[in-house]
Amino acid sequence: MEMQQRQEYNNIGIATVKVLLWQEDYDGDRRVSDVYLESEYQRVHDWVNGLKTHWKELGATLMCDGWTNSLNQMHIINFLVYCSKGTIFWKSVDVSSVRSRDAEFYYCLLDSVVEEIGENYIVQIVTDNEAAMKAAGKKLMLKRQHLYWTSCAAHCLDLCLEDIGKKPSVAKVLDEAKKVTCFIYNHIWTVDLMKKYTQGKQILRPALTRFATHFIQLEEITRQKQGLREMFNSKEFKESKWGKQKSGPAYEAKKIVLGKDFWKKANDLIKVYEPLVRVLRLVDSDEKPTMGFIYEAVDRAKRAIQQNCQYFTEYEKIIDNRWNFMHSDLHSAAFEVSFGRQRE
Repeated sequence: MEMQQRQEYNNIGIATVKVLLWQEDYDGDRRVSDVYLESEYQRVHDWVNGLKTHWKELGATLMCDGWTNSLNQMHIINFLVYCSKGTIFWKSVDVSSVRSRDAEFYYCLLDSVVEEIGENYIVQIVTDNEAAMKAAGKKLMLKRQHLYWTSCAAHCLDLCLEDIGKKPSVAKVLDEAKKVTCFIYNHIWTVDLMKKYTQGKQILRPALTRFATHFIQLEEITRQKQGLREMFNSKEFKESKWGKQKSGPAYEAKKIVLGKDFWKKANDLIKVYEPLVRVLRLVDSDEKPTMGFIYEAVDRAKRAIQQNCQYFTEYEKIIDNRWNFMHSDLHSAAFEVSFGRQRE
């Protein structure tokens, strides 16, 4: 009987603790939703209102960025507002159900967002380099004549790298670099062996954009050329199951690294992409506005490629094709203001 009562008391005690814990969690959730959330909302609201004062004085930039989910093909367009005091996320629009995302659709969408934020605040719109976006931006400039449309410089340069990567000779080099990295990073043992001969250095490093990553990867491989060759020539690798293979990924990677053709072409290609990646880093930096420097930066990149590449004409056409699409009078004016001051 005493044992039974003790067990009942224990059960009651456990239940009481559970109720108290639940009550504490509930009160905590209530405090977050009813108190903290409200105060945080008010803080952000006040901060945005402070930015609007700055927008009214100097103007703000509306930035538009599209994103597609590769799994379900959901297409989202994000809108952000930028000024020198900070950037805020304005809203996202799901346009997955829109069958024809043409210039008229983008024009109406951009126009509605400008109206929603306040026409007196927005002086510039930046979008990607899609032709429909450009047409929409040009049309919007006709309606709202105080507003200027420009395309995203980082996206333009990324497309330059993509176009260069489509050249058969370039694609072959990038594909060979990918074979080397895929083989090594698909196995923990080979990663450890590589790091042994590269003094712990990696050959895979993320970059600013998707296509810049391919070229940065190529650069890292060339930097570790000696270590990689020593790795594939090492006794450990030769005696491993991968070193004994006569075909497959391991054999292909070994043949690429120990050969001569890949390294020469890789070094030649780096001389082409490195100046462009340098410009990409400039425009993607948050340290200072780059509108006044991009005109000169692109021109400097082309001169560097011309000095180091015998096939400059082919690459110049690719760069000019993208740059001419992106370039606007705003870039020229900003360049003149920036470098005109330096001349003075």
